[in-house]
Amino acid sequence: MARLWALALALMAGTATAFTAPSARRMPSARRITRMASPITDDVWSMAPPQRVQGDTLKTWDLADERTERVQLSIKSEGRPIEGKIELWQTPSYTPTEFRVYTEDGKLRPVNAVIETPLSPKTVAVFNKANVDFPFDATVVQTGLGKAYDSLSDVESERVQGGMIKSYSFGPEVKSVQVLMKTDERNMKAKIELTQGPNQVRQYIELYASKGYKNPFYTVIQTPGAYNTIRVINQNTVEFPFDAWVLPYETGEAGDDADGVVMSGGGWGR
Repeated sequence: MARLWALALALMAGTATAFTAPSARRMPSARRITRMASPITDDVWSMAPPQRVQGDTLKTWDLADERTERVQLSIKSEGRPIEGKIELWQTPSYTPTEFRVYTEDGKLRPVNAVIETPLSPKTVAVFNKANVDFPFDATVVQTGLGKAYDSLSDVESERVQGGMIKSYSFGPEVKSVQVLMKTDERNMKAKIELTQGPNQVRQYIELYASKGYKNPFYTVIQTPGAYNTIRVINQNTVEFPFDAWVLPYETGEAGDDADGVVMSGGGWGR
């Protein structure tokens, strides 16, 4: 009988091990964390006057300086939803990067992204896909800051295979999250979702880049409130993986009883 009990306990232990969720990663205390370096600047709205983009209209920014390697795109509203499409034009028939964006509240969760512009000629086009009741302000600025990868080169990325979903959860001490995605050689087709509560999508970005190594994508997503989740979805087939960095960008106080910022993540196929 004792042997039977020992065998049963061993089987139970093995089963529990097989289904253990990915362990949370503990980062340094929020009291010692400062905003991480990035190619995003906070004073972008003072560097160039914003353009009002009415519903169902288009605004373009011609980047005449051939030395412009990247620009920051920022979009905000007075609190209403934002639904837009952004394209990088190089010729009338070639769009190396394009993405659709939706945010539930453009004041609480504005859009901030970096668009790499290695070749010329180059124009950034911003479409407001909503109706006339939902205008937003947009600006495109050459900030002179470096590549996003340079600020994250000492951080290990995660490989997101085609058809895979990676999920990252953040506590209330994390005020914003930075996301970088790039490939080795091939194109990139991905979706980033910010969810809160029981699968409530607060913001998403749906991206396509014809060359994900020349046109990587970087964005900072605001995460106000408690317990936000970032989902990174590879919408391509298995032949087209990409690397992703998903990390806290700005943090507040973690609280007296907290040891630090905790982020957890896991991945699964669709």
